[in-house]
Amino acid sequence: MFHNFNKVRKFLNEEFNFHYDQIQLETKLELEIASRELFELIENLDLLFKIIIDLDGIDQLMKNHRILTIQDLII
Repeated sequence: MFHNFNKVRKFLNEEFNFHYDQIQLETKLELEIASRELFELIENLDLLFKIIIDLDGIDQLMKNHRILTIQDLII
């Protein structure tokens, strides 16, 4: 899990200018559901991990007012 966490930290730092030391498992991603940033993030994570992220699952989490965390992305 920590290998993936470090990959996500590096990606967020380089692509979205998140401060590396402030990215923790509990860090909240407060993105609008239809925002360009959310889709860029998902697309890049798909490529980074060579996986397919379920957009419907993320959509449901956000509709239920659940804020995504870094941990949600890597588990």
